[in-house]
Amino acid sequence: MTKPKLLNDDQIRGFIVDGFILLKVDVEPEVNEDIHRLLKISSENESPHGNNVLSRVPKMHEVLRCSIVEGALLSLLGADYLLHPHRALHKSTPIGEKLENYTLSTDGHQMGKGSTATSIWHQDAQSPLARARHHLPRYLIGFYYPHAVTKEMGPTRIQLGSYMHSKPSELSNLYQPDYVEAGTFLLLHFDTVHAGFPNQADTDRYMVKFVFARTCSPDGPSWDHRDTAWHVPPSVLNTEDLAPAWIYIWDWLRGEHNGERSTKKPNSVIASVQGTAEAIRIKNIYALSSNNEISALVGDLLDKKGLDKHERLLLKDLDGNAIPKDDISGREVRWNERAVVMEDSAYRLATMGDAAIEPLIGVIETDDPWLQINASFALGEIGVSNDRVQFHLLKLLRSKHHEVVRQALDTLAIFAIHLNEKCLSEITKLVCESNRDWCEPIVFRGWTGQDQVRMNISLILLSAAKVPSLALEVEKIGALLLSDSNGYASAISAEAMIRANTRSSLSTAVQFLSDRRWDDTLIGQTKGY
Repeated sequence: MTKPKLLNDDQIRGFIVDGFILLKVDVEPEVNEDIHRLLKISSENESPHGNNVLSRVPKMHEVLRCSIVEGALLSLLGADYLLHPHRALHKSTPIGEKLENYTLSTDGHQMGKGSTATSIWHQDAQSPLARARHHLPRYLIGFYYPHAVTKEMGPTRIQLGSYMHSKPSELSNLYQPDYVEAGTFLLLHFDTVHAGFPNQADTDRYMVKFVFARTCSPDGPSWDHRDTAWHVPPSVLNTEDLAPAWIYIWDWLRGEHNGERSTKKPNSVIASVQGTAEAIRIKNIYALSSNNEISALVGDLLDKKGLDKHERLLLKDLDGNAIPKDDISGREVRWNERAVVMEDSAYRLATMGDAAIEPLIGVIETDDPWLQINASFALGEIGVSNDRVQFHLLKLLRSKHHEVVRQALDTLAIFAIHLNEKCLSEITKLVCESNRDWCEPIVFRGWTGQDQVRMNISLILLSAAKVPSLALEVEKIGALLLSDSNGYASAISAEAMIRANTRSSLSTAVQFLSDRRWDDTLIGQTKGY
C-alpha cells in the first residue's frame, strides 16, 4: 500500500468552513471502470445488497485504501478511525423528461423509477438507529462516484457549512458541481445538509455511500500541520462567517481542548450577531463565554424537565394509530430515531470545559431522561474523564430508558482508554442481560433499542482495544457480541478484537470473518456456483 497523502492546513480549514472536500482517487482508471461495471451488473440482476455492497464488490477497498482517501481520513479522523458497517448504493435512474423548474434550491422528491437516492434536502440518519448530531467531526460520509457524472445526470447538491444546523432550512449558500470526474470521492461531515438531483440524462448514475467514525478525541493534529493560526482559505465556497465555531473546531482537531475554554482569542469575538437564524444560533453557541454564564445555561436545561422530550413524536396511519416512524414535520428538538439534535445550551456548555463538569453532573442527578441525555452528551464533548464522571455515566447504564443508556455508552466510548475493569464489568451486564422492553422493533426496518445498545457497546470495545491492559475484557465482551443478532455490533466487535491483537482474539475474529466469507466472483447466472 502506498504512503497516505495527508491533507495540509488549508485543506483542513476548508473542510471546517465548507463541510466537505472533493478528492480524486489515485487508482488506475481501470479500477473505477471495473467497479462501475460490477455495480451495474449487481444492480440490474440481483437483489439489493444494502450494507453488503462492499463485500459484493470488494475492489472498492482499493479506493478506500488509496493514498488520497486514506490520507484524508487519517487527517480528519485520526489513525484509529472506523470504516462503519453501514454503506449503500445510491442509484439514480433517468426521470425521462426535462425539468425546467427544478433548480439548485428545489426541495422535493422527483427521481426516476427504481432510484435509491432522494432529491429531498436532508441530513442523514444514523444507522441502525439514532445517535447525537455532533458539531465536531466525529463522523464523516464518503460518496464515491466510479464513473463521470454530468450536469444532466444530477450531481449531489450541498448546503455549504451546514453540519452544525439543527435542521434543513433556509436553503441558501448552496453548491453543486457542474461535472464530477470518474473516481471522485466526496468526503463530508456526517451532518451536512445535502440532496440528490433528478437524473435528466439517458443513463443511470451510480454512487456508493460510506460512513467513517472517529474512535478517540484528538491529542494533536493528524494531518500535515505547519501553521497553528486560523484563517479562512481563499479557495472556500461558504459565504457565511461562523468564525467562532470554526476556530473552536480547528483548535479541537489540533488537540488544544483539554477541558479549559480559551477566553483570550480576539479573533473569536463577535462584534455583532448577524446572518440567518442558523448562523446566529451557531455564533451564539460558540461565542466567547464566561463561567458566570453556566448557571443560566443549566437553568435553561432544567426548564425542559418534565416535558418528556426523550419520547418520540410518531406519525399516525389513516386509522389514527401510531406507526414506527418519526414525525419530523415540526423539526422539534427532541429524541427521534434518525439523529438527535441536543439543546443549544448543552452544545454551549460543552465549550466551557472543566467548569461545566460538576453542573452537568447535577443535571444528570435530576433523573429527567432528556436532561440526562443532554448532560452526558455535553460531558463527552468536553472530553475530560474522571472518577465522578465515570461513576454517574455508569449509573445511567441502569436506566430503564434505552435512549439514556445509548447516549451514556456513546460518551463512555469517548473515554474508553480511561475505563477500568469495573466499568467494563458493568458493560458486560448489558450484553448478558436482555431488557424485554427494549426488544420490540421501533422502526420499520426492524431495529430495536437493544440492537443500538449492543452496537454502542461494540464502539466502546473498539476504542478500548488500543489499551493492552483491557485486551482480555475487550476479547471477552467482543466474543459475546459476535453472536449478537445485530450485525453492526458483531462487525465492529470483530474489528475491536483484531485491534486488541492477542493470539486468541485474532483467532476468534478471523474464524468469525472466515465463516462469513463472500464469494464475489459468482455473478448471477454467469457463474451461479
